[in-house]
Amino acid sequence: MRTIIHILFVGCLCLFALTGTAQQVTFCGEIVPMERDFVSYKLMDVIKGHLKYRNFLPVLKAKTDIYFPVIIPILHQYNIPEDFKYLPVVESGFTNATSAVGAQGVWQFMPATAAAMGLEVRYDNDERNHLLKSTHAACRYLQQLYGQLHSWTLAAAAYNAGAGNISHNIKKQGSSDYYQLMLNNETAQYIYKIIAIKQLFESPELYIPGFGYNVFNKENVNVSVFSKPSSGATPTSKDFKSIRITVDVKSRSKAPVAAAVFAARLQQNNSFEDGQLVSILLLDDLQANGVYIRKNTKLSGRGWIVSDRVYVDLGFGNTITLCDAGGRKGVPAGSLKSGEDVRLLKI
Repeated sequence: MRTIIHILFVGCLCLFALTGTAQQVTFCGEIVPMERDFVSYKLMDVIKGHLKYRNFLPVLKAKTDIYFPVIIPILHQYNIPEDFKYLPVVESGFTNATSAVGAQGVWQFMPATAAAMGLEVRYDNDERNHLLKSTHAACRYLQQLYGQLHSWTLAAAAYNAGAGNISHNIKKQGSSDYYQLMLNNETAQYIYKIIAIKQLFESPELYIPGFGYNVFNKENVNVSVFSKPSSGATPTSKDFKSIRITVDVKSRSKAPVAAAVFAARLQQNNSFEDGQLVSILLLDDLQANGVYIRKNTKLSGRGWIVSDRVYVDLGFGNTITLCDAGGRKGVPAGSLKSGEDVRLLKI
């Protein structure tokens, strides 16, 4: 009887995301210690800071769609973790800006560092502004930093502060844990800023509780992800409630992987709009969070368009994720019209 109730409940209702679901956060394959309160709170503060400027997020996301296909293959060529694609997002927002201290280009190289990495820096030819050449130079520099510090997190911190400063603080403080080191304010915030952008771009649904707000939707500029501010008021830090992302301590030793993959098929929807229900037909038996659902059962969840993809809340928190046939989170908006095969990944 209990199983039947579960099937009817899940199959007929749009369920909302479960609070407190374990969510592992990583950077370059290294676990971010979210079980430490100060790390969790600090990351959420940085994410909330980004969301205050959410009008710019769609613009920034559009730039990544242009630049990432150029940068990612070069990162792979040098065996640099792909998460470093977010470094120039934080450094320059993909502009050839010049900082107050003289750093320039998408990767914000200082003149001496650029020259040491093989870039020509002259008034009539500054290769820091050349995307391909500067990306190769950045990869060589990151390889060098990793060789000195043996941690990609510390290498990223050293990109901001210099390897000498990071090494000095490690020796002085007796710890090589970035999240424990006492560093200057800019470097202490640096990794959190990169991770925050990664989280917002890769897991936006985590910051849309109940899928009630779309961080990439310009029309919702006066709505907070965490709470609604007073009518007509400009959101401030007081308008945001704290949210904790907890981590499953049993799986801290490795990055999360799909424990099971279930086949499913989208039900055709020729006129989908943001916030509407999306129906999915199970092609496999599914078991998750104590719920067993037989194949050929139809599940419904509310869908939200984030950038050019539709994310659907199926009511299992973040344990079951809707992906396209290739395993990428979310499905292209056009898939709803054609009723394509999809995958449900159980983490």
